Amino acid sequence: MKTITAASLIMLSLTAPCFGQSLNERDPAKTPVRATVAVARPVDPAAALQGVSLIAVTPPPPKTYQKNDLIEIIINESSLQKHQQSLDTKKDYTTKAELSKFPSLHDLIELQLRNPENQSKANLELGSNNKFKGSGQYERKDNFTARITATILEVKPNGTLVLEARKSFTSNKEETALVMSGLCRPDDVTLQNTIQSSQLANLSLTVKNEGDVNDASKKGFIPQVLDTIFNF
Repeated sequence: MKTITAASLIMLSLTAPCFGQSLNERDPAKTPVRATVAVARPVDPAAALQGVSLIAVTPPPPKTYQKNDLIEIIINESSLQKHQQSLDTKKDYTTKAELSKFPSLHDLIELQLRNPENQSKANLELGSNNKFKGSGQYERKDNFTARITATILEVKPNGTLVLEARKSFTSNKEETALVMSGLCRPDDVTLQNTIQSSQLANLSLTVKNEGDVNDASKKGFIPQVLDTIFNF
């Protein structure tokens, strides 16, 4: 009986798992666990209200533009030019000369160049005084208001639009031509497809008028000649 018990103990000791830990054994390296924080994304207020409100309005998506699309430009330009200038000059000079020898007029006519006897010396003295004082003032004010439809010539890679507008009309033999160009951002175009001229970059505006009214506003030949003479 003791023999069987001893044999059983030996078998159990061989088959049982070993729970001891060796001094040379190390725990495997553990990967640190990173804390995950949820990042809140910006929420569109209109989208948040749409689910709980019956009167929430979803804004329309941004409009895209292509070449040859039309945009109406509202022109409201005003300019004021004012110049003022004054000039004051003064100049004095005196010249003296003495002529010691000069043939008489009778001998000079007869081509006899000889020194006359007992002729006194001729003295010549010149003097001048010049003074000028002038002032000028110029002031001009222009206002121009109109509405014109422009064509998109090009869409830049960054979305900037290149606009150009041309308009001409004739009334009572009066011809008027209007040419306008500039750059604008798509965000500046309103929902009504309009944009203010003050929002255009590199704005160029040219207005030409031809006709009787334009000719009547110009000075005639005689006033131009008089202005040229009296400018000095």
